[in-house]
Amino acid sequence: MNKRILGLVVALVVIFGSLELLREKARSGTHLRIFTWSNYFPDEFIESFTKKTGIKVEVSYFSSNEELFAKLKAGANGYDLIVPSDYMVGQLIRLGMALPLDQAALTNMSHLDDYYRTLPYDPGLKYSIPFTRGSTGIAINTDKVKLDGDLISWSLLFNSPDPKRTSLLDDMREVFAGVLLFSGKPINTHDEPSLLIAKQKITEIKDRIALFSSEPLPLLLQGDVTVAHAYSTHGVLAHRENPAINFYIPKEGATIWTDNFLIPKTNEAPGNAHTFLNYVLDPSNALVLYQSNHLATPNRDALAQMSEPERTDPIFYPPAATLKRMFYLEDLGEAMPTVSRLWTDLKS
Repeated sequence: MNKRILGLVVALVVIFGSLELLREKARSGTHLRIFTWSNYFPDEFIESFTKKTGIKVEVSYFSSNEELFAKLKAGANGYDLIVPSDYMVGQLIRLGMALPLDQAALTNMSHLDDYYRTLPYDPGLKYSIPFTRGSTGIAINTDKVKLDGDLISWSLLFNSPDPKRTSLLDDMREVFAGVLLFSGKPINTHDEPSLLIAKQKITEIKDRIALFSSEPLPLLLQGDVTVAHAYSTHGVLAHRENPAINFYIPKEGATIWTDNFLIPKTNEAPGNAHTFLNYVLDPSNALVLYQSNHLATPNRDALAQMSEPERTDPIFYPPAATLKRMFYLEDLGEAMPTVSRLWTDLKS
């Protein structure tokens, strides 16, 4: 190849590379890419945000915190805003994968309830903003399975009266938590013998149940599942569609969780993310989200606008006696590879 042709090729590469960089900058200037759980942001809400700000939103979904982490760890950098749960927020902060928030840009932070400012995974909310709170328990179709609601235990998942229509969450931490609670062990234990016993219990039932699924809502509504390990959000939505489906906190206790907004460290232009966060923190918009998808809100001033039955719903806002037997999952640190290995072994 002579020097003139080589020079032309190099020039074209530079030109096309520059054009692609300009296109990417232009796209990032008017776009926001959110990676989140399903059913959190109705189309109408996203459309109203775009109409007000001119920022177009692309939403994609993950089914577990571990899926989210695996994609970020593998180098995925196409997300401007993510919605991890509490313990994953702590893990991302510890590993230097979270971008500190620009507090000055978040003028609506004052609407948050003080309860959420002191949670252990991000005290002072330097990196994250709580979006919703929920719990993980058991959803039961009471037309199909007759049980005393006051006696619901985690044993129901492991000795189900309808095993072929029973599902477990496809969520490593939540499944281990359910077994550990049933066994009287702390859900955040680092003790390998306790984790091995929990793994054995899960292995014993995995071929008897229908499936592992983090989306049990359609299965419950279609009747394919009558007993489901479920997040409270899915339990509430299932009950709205079919009042015979009820959500229960087992007598041994359960996990309580918050899902949070967090800007990944790979976001080099976080302005649009802060604009969206401030929009969601506005009480009127937080109220719209609650009315659309019936999620518990951490927004104190949005909560004040709800009716008394809404503010005191025990599934969304558990009473003090229930909260005493509910626990947050924590970042397991050095024990996390052990749990991951056990989960991979039992799922294979």
